[in-house]
Amino acid sequence: MMHRAFWEAGYRVFGLHPVRRDGSCGCGHKDCKAAGKHPLTANWTYTPEWSDDQLDTMEEMGNFATGYGVLVYKLLVIDVDARNGGVESYERLVEDIPQVAAAGLIVETGSGGGSKHLYFKCDEGLALLTHLPQYPGIDFKSSGFVVGTGSLHVTGNRYATLFGSASDIDLAPATLLQALQKPERHRADLGGSTIDVSHEELAEMLTYINPDIEHETWVRCGMAIHHATGGTGYNVWDFWSSKGQKYPGRDALMKRWHSFGKSANPVTLGTLVYYAQQAGWEQPVTFKPNEALEEFIVNLTDEIDITGIDLKRPPGFVGDLARWIEDQVRYERETISMGTAIVTVGNLIGLKYRDPLAQTTSNLIGFCVAASATGKDSILEASIQILTLVGLQRAAYGAIKSEQEIVRNLVEHQPTFYLLDEVGFLLAKINNAKTKGTAAYLEGILGIVMSIYSKANGMLLVSGDVRKEIRKQLLAEITQIDRQLEEEANSALSARRDSVELALDQIQTGIKNPFLSILGFTTNVNFDSAVNFENATNGFIGRSMLFIEQNSTPKEKEDFEKRPIDEAMKNTIIQLATGGSFDLMQGRIENYGERIAIPTTDDAKVMLKKANKCFQNLAEDHAEKTGLEALYLRAKELVGKISFILATPSGLRTVEHVRWAYALVKADVDTKANIVIGNDRAKDSPERALFSKIENLLKDEEGETLGVLVNRLRPSKKDEIERALEKLVEKGAIVVVETVHPRRKDKIKRYRKA
Repeated sequence: MMHRAFWEAGYRVFGLHPVRRDGSCGCGHKDCKAAGKHPLTANWTYTPEWSDDQLDTMEEMGNFATGYGVLVYKLLVIDVDARNGGVESYERLVEDIPQVAAAGLIVETGSGGGSKHLYFKCDEGLALLTHLPQYPGIDFKSSGFVVGTGSLHVTGNRYATLFGSASDIDLAPATLLQALQKPERHRADLGGSTIDVSHEELAEMLTYINPDIEHETWVRCGMAIHHATGGTGYNVWDFWSSKGQKYPGRDALMKRWHSFGKSANPVTLGTLVYYAQQAGWEQPVTFKPNEALEEFIVNLTDEIDITGIDLKRPPGFVGDLARWIEDQVRYERETISMGTAIVTVGNLIGLKYRDPLAQTTSNLIGFCVAASATGKDSILEASIQILTLVGLQRAAYGAIKSEQEIVRNLVEHQPTFYLLDEVGFLLAKINNAKTKGTAAYLEGILGIVMSIYSKANGMLLVSGDVRKEIRKQLLAEITQIDRQLEEEANSALSARRDSVELALDQIQTGIKNPFLSILGFTTNVNFDSAVNFENATNGFIGRSMLFIEQNSTPKEKEDFEKRPIDEAMKNTIIQLATGGSFDLMQGRIENYGERIAIPTTDDAKVMLKKANKCFQNLAEDHAEKTGLEALYLRAKELVGKISFILATPSGLRTVEHVRWAYALVKADVDTKANIVIGNDRAKDSPERALFSKIENLLKDEEGETLGVLVNRLRPSKKDEIERALEKLVEKGAIVVVETVHPRRKDKIKRYRKA
């Protein structure tokens, strides 16, 4: 199969359902009309740039067994269909535009008879026609996908290269692009499908929306127009805005418009379409995707299709931030960079936005687990740098010391962000104290942390002893401030006194909407040993998200230099965090005003319900088998939290956000279950415990060698591990792959998940 040639040339490829011997589609649907052209995953439009390891894994799984698709992204493919007069039309096209015949790659399709694909490069933003009336039987594809060369056709023939290669693909002839270009239309993304939209259609949508809507929504409408038109739609936004009483004037509007171009704009056409539909606008028949997903049969079951999802790359701005964080560390640490990005964005948006659907908040407990000396410090520093951009680092703390200190921090600022290095020692200390019967002090800390974590939308009542202690400290501070003010007037001290007075009031009546999050870093050994049945079902771990790097010797990046955070990303971070009634740079960080609601599309609502049902079913299964049903019940809330965080930068929660969040949380709870089984079932079922530990260690696409597994699975003996591996291979749970060591060049065996 030649999919690697496209991948190496920078194009995006994905697997197709195999063609069976009888010519039917391998999807299993007897009525499927897309045999040989049916993508393995429903989300093929979101195909990422696969890593080498990911491609290896998909090859081993047989994803490219009989064929593959090439995403028509930054490409123009001329599809000549001999059955509909395409051959004759192609001859006329070459007469009119001779450069077409010089395509860098020409592929004969499996249907034969002169049908072929001619590949050219094309700018991503061009809105192009798919047909020209003078050339019947020819499709000009600038979106969707085509079946790649070497793939099997339903007839039994194969797509064959007539000329060139993927690396030879060159720019499309300017004359052809000019003939295909749609006047005053722009290419935009709508829910994973490509839309060509005009200024007139955008203006029509806006007529349904009141220009005097809340400020944030008004701004998002402008950002969506800017994104959809590539910055050329200012007059559309200006004309609509000028109809409102809040119109700031053309100069102010132009300044805001230019700021959209300076930010990592995550707001797309889908957000504007949602607002317009909520106001009564209906999509016209002509306003539809160029490539309809409905042409392929999708198996609609209670399960959510998560194949093809890359858990190291979140969608949207959170994914962009994760990549920047990973660029701050010398080693490849994509998983803990992703986790840090999610928790940090949750902190940025916590006081400003709300989820009206699930009423969840964006505070998270996240544990980033990786080997020593592999870059955890750099990732922690990246999170602090992001918070510092908007002044939120003043609410960040590096240790959890006592109940009084936790409450005092929340009195100081409404949010409290704990950024904890070596949190595994804290968890181990708690477990050891419980074993010795001396855990009262530590249990008090955990108890109040869990209580605060769940009250971000409520009221925290402070216990009597803690209230007395903090009140005593606050009164002493007021006395000291009053003495200083008697000597000399000082506006800063006066403001501080007002803040302490407010704190005294909160101590008496309760702390409203306290926002507590934890981002902890530790090593695999310290963390795994601290996880047990109790804290996985009732405590810290059960409510947390785990971001685990299994590779203890990650590759060092060549010529490594930290990537500076660019102005566009800075502006987006500031936009996400600022606003409301609080001043981030001085005074108490707080916002008790109305928070901005993030809406959810109807199909995303359906998928959230489906995710809840999936986890409910899993909880019922685990209630009978493992007793870990609480893990899966809590997963429902975590899907809501993660998808809310992913959606906030764009202003709209979509299926893409929910699907990715479900995949992440599903992997997370399965990991926690395996750790618990591996630790707690070692005595009554040592073999099952060892199986669970091995499964967790083989989550990385590269797999592990026997030597690494033996070292990581101590105190299990080598012969026990070898027997367990043999049984797992026999069951088909894992596979053995022989590879060449990149440095020593000798042959080695790696164990991978099947």
